[in-house]
Amino acid sequence: MRFAKFAKTIKTPILGLLPLLSLAACQHAPPLDPKIGDTGQTLSDVAQRADVKTYDLNLEIFPSKKSIKGTARTEFLLTKDSAQVELKLDSRFDIEQILVDGQVSRFQRAGGILTIDLGQTFRAGERATVDVYYSGQPHVAVNAPWAGGTVWKRTEDGQPWIATAVQGEGCDLFWPCKDHFADKADSMRIRLTVPNGLSAVTNGVLQGIHPLGNDKTQFDWLLSVPASDYNIALNIGPFTRIQQSYTSINGTEVPIEFWALNENREKAQSLIDNDLRHQIEFYERQLGPYPWGDQKLGFVETPHLGMEHQTINAYGKKYKRDEYGFDWLLQHELAHEWFGNLITHEKLNDAWLHEGFGLYMQPAYSLDHFGSAAYDYSMYKSYLGLMNCEPIVLEGDITSEQAFNSDIYGKGGWTLHTLRWLIGDELFWQATRELLYGTDDTASLTYPIAPRYRNTQDFINIVNRLTGQDYNWLFDVYLKQAELPELVEQLQEQSITLTWKTPENLPFPMPVPVSVNDQLQVYQPVNGKITIAASANDHVVIDPDMKVLRYLPIIGLCEENTEKRKKRKARD
Repeated sequence: MRFAKFAKTIKTPILGLLPLLSLAACQHAPPLDPKIGDTGQTLSDVAQRADVKTYDLNLEIFPSKKSIKGTARTEFLLTKDSAQVELKLDSRFDIEQILVDGQVSRFQRAGGILTIDLGQTFRAGERATVDVYYSGQPHVAVNAPWAGGTVWKRTEDGQPWIATAVQGEGCDLFWPCKDHFADKADSMRIRLTVPNGLSAVTNGVLQGIHPLGNDKTQFDWLLSVPASDYNIALNIGPFTRIQQSYTSINGTEVPIEFWALNENREKAQSLIDNDLRHQIEFYERQLGPYPWGDQKLGFVETPHLGMEHQTINAYGKKYKRDEYGFDWLLQHELAHEWFGNLITHEKLNDAWLHEGFGLYMQPAYSLDHFGSAAYDYSMYKSYLGLMNCEPIVLEGDITSEQAFNSDIYGKGGWTLHTLRWLIGDELFWQATRELLYGTDDTASLTYPIAPRYRNTQDFINIVNRLTGQDYNWLFDVYLKQAELPELVEQLQEQSITLTWKTPENLPFPMPVPVSVNDQLQVYQPVNGKITIAASANDHVVIDPDMKVLRYLPIIGLCEENTEKRKKRKARD
């Protein structure tokens, strides 16, 4: 789940987009430095000279002051000769000092960018360790997770309940980091010190809980697999730790952890038994082993709706049952352990690989679990939310806000819906598994499972290879154009002619299912046209089951959809 940092909408993956946040609400928070408030920006020349190998974050959280203090260590491997390295950290923090290999270092601070002098020129292949000592009050989230930062709340009985969510803004909102999805650390140690009575929960495996005196406790965690730095999350509260396990498709016993508020232990237990176990079985059967089975399958109850924080997904839906028969948020965030965490977009331009697949997994689960009526309902709801204002794969350098326009969810999911119908279930799921794991033989994979970067063309190439056909035309129209293709009908006395109308007259040889007097047949275009023998007395329905993504007047054009959304925002 991800939305632009000042997004004014909330999306349920099936319902489409609903208004939530006004611009006025955003104005209450001090503005973020644009250099650190938008993650994944083009790396500077200095940043490109070094690869992050490990992070080690040691923080104390002060709930009453809404502040943090600690040390962040970064181990760099130089990829080019350099006398400097670069980190990012929100400029609202005070920096006490920076050490390089244990020696005090000089550094330059330009807003949120830290350029750190190494004291000498390090050669490519050498390593440098940088320690940043810092403190301050982190940026308060305006409306997490859409406008992210740190959330400082209280439980009903008045205890601190804290969480971070920074996918759009980046890790530098609360710790010094490189802040780019293209450079995942191999591992990260996270030590969090909190007042007694609270638990501190984050990514990876809990190594120990250590009383420190002065009514403080330290929670020591180790994430020993690569993760995007925006996935690192702090969660503090009066939690109960529910521990179970399940047997993965590859035979490994995978730990399940759910950190729920104390009063919600039974609700969390029910969610595990009645939703999570069924959902993980579906994912492993269709895709392959849960990617982080040597870490944990983790969830934590949060004061915001949710986010795909690797191995510790945020859950804040309050255990409410959905009209779809399952908890969509739990299922959607779990989807991102594959689509977003196991595979990560090579560039922001390919963000639909996270969210298009992430959305489609809900109706796919509905079909698997409840049948075609539930699937069709989910897809129709999603279709009604399409905006068709921007392509979902943009060209050139873009911001995270541009990348995560609303249609990467619905239109991305509908592209997969049509593709699945076109090439069939077997090839569709095989292509998806190969996208994720690089192989179709996923049941035999053992841990650790290596994450990988993917782009849109990677998926197209896999589909083309498996089918033996060229489907670039499908993705060119659906992903790289704002407008949907439209099927133009021409009625003759004894026939109907169908012609595809596409943006820029792009080729689009899409077959079309047509029902004539309740007899369904799939028609292939010939020389760009489909001719159907039918008279005025015949009952003809074009694509009766909505298998093909195309423009229908029930959703309107971009301008109309934008105006409708503005009116909904004004009402709310």
